[in-house]
Amino acid sequence: MPGRFQKELIKMKSRLGIVGLAAISLAFIALMASSVLAVDVSKGQFYTEEEYQKLSKKEREAYCSALADEARKQEARLKDAESRLASERAKIDDLKAKLRQVDAELKPLESRVADLERQIKELESLPKEWTVKEGECLYKISGYAEIYSDPTKWPRIFRANRDKIEDPTLIYPGWVLRIPRGLPNTHVVVEGEWLAKIAGYWEIYDDWRLWTKIYEANKDKISDPDLIMPGWELRIPR
Repeated sequence: MPGRFQKELIKMKSRLGIVGLAAISLAFIALMASSVLAVDVSKGQFYTEEEYQKLSKKEREAYCSALADEARKQEARLKDAESRLASERAKIDDLKAKLRQVDAELKPLESRVADLERQIKELESLPKEWTVKEGECLYKISGYAEIYSDPTKWPRIFRANRDKIEDPTLIYPGWVLRIPRGLPNTHVVVEGEWLAKIAGYWEIYDDWRLWTKIYEANKDKISDPDLIMPGWELRIPR
């Protein structure tokens, strides 16, 4: 006598035909295969020793096969991770080498910056005005260490105080004179000046031959480089 399951299959065959029966058979086989193991080792699920001992031979074989397959997958993942780790370590070593190079280049710059900061502080502490004392002249004042440390630079004091000094050889005690610092970015033309003369001032370029730089920077104002007018404010490119 055919079993109950066989009877059910015969009934299904008659109802669904061969194609329908094949689909149901495949679904049944898949269901049976999935029921071989009650755990999914890929998700970290494992049998205890007690549970393992209760498994059938077929279930044990399927379980061991699943464990072996998962072990191979984990080994492949480990090798890939080790490969990526080696690549990242190589990148880190390269960055460390570049950082050492940057540090080596940075140290001289830090020293230079510190020196410039020291110079700036010294310049900021220097007087921007000077009250004339008895017996002083522009030449003498310019030579003071806190002024320019160079008596020959007295003309700059004169040029900065034209509103007060008519004769550079004649100044009076009590006068408060401006002491210009740094290099100017502009220059106001006075009577008797021309571009080459202005370029020759030590605070401008200290070289009369560089007058063309002033001309090029002020073409909007100067049409003829041989003709500049008192009162014009000229840009001094740096």
